Amino acid sequence: MADSIITDDFIDLGTITSRSEVAAYPDDNVEEYWHLKRRFRANDVTKDDWLLKFDFGAAKTVEGVFLNDVNFDKVKIQGHATDTWTSPSYDGSIVEISLDERVNRYKVFIPISGFNLQWMRIFIPATATAVGSYQTKWEVGSVVVLDTVPTISKNAIMRTSSKAFKDIALPHGGFERVELGSNLRWQCEITIEQRAEVDEAEYWAINALDSAKPLVFYENAGDTNKAYLCLRDTNYEGNRLYKGLVQGNTIRLKELI
Repeated sequence: MADSIITDDFIDLGTITSRSEVAAYPDDNVEEYWHLKRRFRANDVTKDDWLLKFDFGAAKTVEGVFLNDVNFDKVKIQGHATDTWTSPSYDGSIVEISLDERVNRYKVFIPISGFNLQWMRIFIPATATAVGSYQTKWEVGSVVVLDTVPTISKNAIMRTSSKAFKDIALPHGGFERVELGSNLRWQCEITIEQRAEVDEAEYWAINALDSAKPLVFYENAGDTNKAYLCLRDTNYEGNRLYKGLVQGNTIRLKELI
């Protein structure tokens, strides 16, 4: 089990092109990180072909790709220096995508190694199958391409998910409950336990992340679907118990849906 990844070092997707699209769900929506369900929808379920491609404008080093809320169970990441794909110089292996039962969405975090190219493609292999509640045409909620994947040391992590609702008080003293959204939202609290003061730098690095900017948190504990596009709600606080020993607070993360 490796350390969790937490990063906001996103690569701008540049010019986004889709092989086909439904006009109401354009391909640019995969970079609209604040509203997951705006999503991209292709106009087919064609396999053994590319689905989306990105022109970064210049060669970029990539260390990770997060595909969020998709409806296919296999994918391949490809890369090339130009928009000619007869034999891509980066031809990743087929990666399986599984269901995150916490939020009932299919997603995957894909580590990338040796990528320094201008073009990237999302390729649907012939063995892929449509999954989820909508299977008529391919869909992608969001795509996050990561330049770096810094880690946070293992700490106690409390995770939950919930749907938003509101209780409405009635004159007779009872109440009614109104659903405000149908999507489960993941939340996490990372409790930073006692540790050497010299190890505190990684938490100050997390504190330096822009709290108004989306970030990716990946548990990195064996399930590649346990990655989340989220915001940080709390700052780091370090309590110096005595020289050389600190205890941190609880940092709360909240998924963007």
